[in-house]
Amino acid sequence: MSWKQIVPLMEQVRITTVGDNELVQVVYVPEKITCVGLGTDAAVFVHSEYPLYAYKVYAPGREKKLENEEKAYRMLGENPYFPHFYGKGPNFIVLSYERGTNLYDCLIEGIYIPKAAVKQVDAAIQYARERGLNPRDIHLKNIILQDNGIRLIDVSEYVREGNDRRWEHLKEGYRLFYRFIAHKKIPRPVIEFVKKRYAKQQGPGFSVKSFGASLFRKLFRGKEKNLSL
Repeated sequence: MSWKQIVPLMEQVRITTVGDNELVQVVYVPEKITCVGLGTDAAVFVHSEYPLYAYKVYAPGREKKLENEEKAYRMLGENPYFPHFYGKGPNFIVLSYERGTNLYDCLIEGIYIPKAAVKQVDAAIQYARERGLNPRDIHLKNIILQDNGIRLIDVSEYVREGNDRRWEHLKEGYRLFYRFIAHKKIPRPVIEFVKKRYAKQQGPGFSVKSFGASLFRKLFRGKEKNLSL
């Protein structure tokens, strides 16, 4: 079944923005269509009878994001690291629906994140660079852990210049601190607290080791003796 058969339904989906850094809100969704993901620019929907496809619908005013993401996916081409790009509609792109658990939810659910996943993200980044892109904005929610590896999603930032170092910081944090929390369920408020502290402190001279050690002592008071870096 072609993804084009339900384009008329997808054109009826309505979403709206709330603020620059707030998740979009879904205003209207036709029957048999389910929202499976929300972002600050778009929302992702699937149709119950077309489970292979994910429709990423962009909010009004986010047309440039759609344009950038389409360009990035076309440049990536067929590969084992990113969703397959099928096509586009007036305000959406159509991708392969990638099942799995993003790394943010892995932390919440206590799902182990293996070293192999980190190496595969590195391989995906290298592949994207070889295709002429600049991988950036790579964070926990943009990495999906699957049975046979990982998938990276949300690539609209890949056409921009500059290095936000988010992946480098995540990878260093994994190397230094993940062993202390592996297999443990981390409460969402704790993750959000770390995110907000990181957003305020990261910049020139930022040290993952110092940042992480400070947070560990704050969040796990009394267990400092276990912190050996």
